[in-house]
Amino acid sequence: MKSTAIKNITSTWKDILHTIFPNICLACQKLPKARDAQFCVECLHQMPYTDHFFIPVNEVMIHLKGRAKIHHGAALLRFREGGIVQQMLHQLKYRHKREVGEVLGDIAGNRFLESSLFILPDVIIPVPIHAKKKLVRRYNQCTVFGEALGKVIGVRCDETILVKHTQTASQTGKSRSERIQNVANSFSINKSQEISGRHILLVDDVVTTGATLEACCMILENHNPKSISILTMAAAES
Repeated sequence: MKSTAIKNITSTWKDILHTIFPNICLACQKLPKARDAQFCVECLHQMPYTDHFFIPVNEVMIHLKGRAKIHHGAALLRFREGGIVQQMLHQLKYRHKREVGEVLGDIAGNRFLESSLFILPDVIIPVPIHAKKKLVRRYNQCTVFGEALGKVIGVRCDETILVKHTQTASQTGKSRSERIQNVANSFSINKSQEISGRHILLVDDVVTTGATLEACCMILENHNPKSISILTMAAAES
């Protein structure tokens, strides 16, 4: 009886705080979040989720077909220039809103568990960023996503296995061939024993041409993994 009363008071107090000091939607950064959600009602209804977790041929697999040997690949969301996904990722990468990556990782983890196409990995490896870039951003956005994902599926995320030792120019605006040339030989492996004979899940923020993921897969394959799968926050529309 007393416990129920306390719960009711707590719930009422949360409602009052939410009304007076509403948290802002992680997607549009304008409207208040819906109660017990990270997005406003409008963004919740237009969030462009993919069906990649449930179909073997999708944009991620098509991007990497013939270029990297992967077990399965998927993106959680569809990326469109000027859309809410671009806004969210901008907040994550440049505005220190790491909760965006945490929320997307949590959602992706639950989708992963529902999928019959993925193999439960032995380790999650985020696509690395250079140390100087990480110093500015305070974190690797792919690691934030991977750690949140890992908590849901019960697999550790290790950002020390794959390292970016060369700082490359931005991939934005480059063609596929230019992107591949830009990232070639910029990655190295720090712990080969963590790869050999293991199921690897490589995570990234956005797959566009797939050049970065291709480069990462190539170096991972040199260390004899049992399989490589890919999961990204978003995939650019073809």
